[in-house]
Amino acid sequence: MKDIHQKLKSVRYCVALDIVPYMEVLVRFTSEVGDKPADITDIDVLGIKPCSESATQRIVFDCKTLSKMSPVNRALWARGLMALTQSDEAFVILLKAAPEGHRLAGNSLNVRLFTEEMFDDFARSAAKDYSVPNSYMENLGAWECLAEIPSKFPALEPFLSYINSSAVLEIDGRQGLRSLMARCKKIEGEFDPSKATHRALFKLTVVQLCLYMSEMVRDFHNIFTQKMERAEFERILRYYIWGGKENYELRQRLNVALKAAKGLPEVEPFEFPAWEKFVELFRSFLDAPLLLGSVCLPLKDLAFREVSTPTADLDRRLLQRLDANDRVRQFILASASYLIAATRLPRDFKEHLIKDMGL
Repeated sequence: MKDIHQKLKSVRYCVALDIVPYMEVLVRFTSEVGDKPADITDIDVLGIKPCSESATQRIVFDCKTLSKMSPVNRALWARGLMALTQSDEAFVILLKAAPEGHRLAGNSLNVRLFTEEMFDDFARSAAKDYSVPNSYMENLGAWECLAEIPSKFPALEPFLSYINSSAVLEIDGRQGLRSLMARCKKIEGEFDPSKATHRALFKLTVVQLCLYMSEMVRDFHNIFTQKMERAEFERILRYYIWGGKENYELRQRLNVALKAAKGLPEVEPFEFPAWEKFVELFRSFLDAPLLLGSVCLPLKDLAFREVSTPTADLDRRLLQRLDANDRVRQFILASASYLIAATRLPRDFKEHLIKDMGL
């Protein structure tokens, strides 16, 4: 793994500002027309600030310190990557300081050009916790352990690749959630809660679920009223999930046709997985629609704790995040319970999660 020192600093910066970090995110063009996906590049570190009062924000960190490109060309390249991934800002860490004019030009593109020393100074001024180890995500061994999953469990390779790339870069929460549920169905029977790496991957899956749901809840909250009857709430939510009434009815007609072709006389209505539980989950999130995103960082830290050696100091910081508000544990358990019900993953994952949140 190249430029790992700079990548881990980027991860620490993200965690100190409650931004969820992802390392070495593969970028693919979503409208690919070939038989095989074309890999475009990878993002050294991608930081995602889950939505709350404001929409989800994405920050690209470019840590290729040995690049021979000029600083302003690096800024232009980063700006193109931002456009392709619909990110909001980019930090580029250089080996040598860029001329002032290049840095100002970068600023105009929302690209910050730093040397490593300049980045440290900036991070310390922006985040008080940057100067100290702050999470299990700063453990290189944990990242490497998760990266070894495909070699040890080949059946999980497509899912891990999806969680670390396509899922992270999906900007439509509804499309992302539908895709996530479908992907989870494909790996039914492959998850083993007795294995630490599988427990970590389960938690990372719940993180992605919460990221999508936080965007959806924030969006849906604008049309929701407390006086809604359950039937009306379900109807609007159903159409919202599937991208409108017409799209839902089209899927329902396809469902009827497929079942009829199989000789099934009675066709159940086409619904989102574990629909009744999903309705209850979504409704509970609407009681605190701006707090769902706050579960993502501590839950991802719990995932990395599974493949790290626990320490008292990092556990203390993790507990502080879990105690940030009275919804964190509630929403984590509710999300995990729904995911298990909807995808028939082993229930033991929930028991491990309850134990882990007590540390």
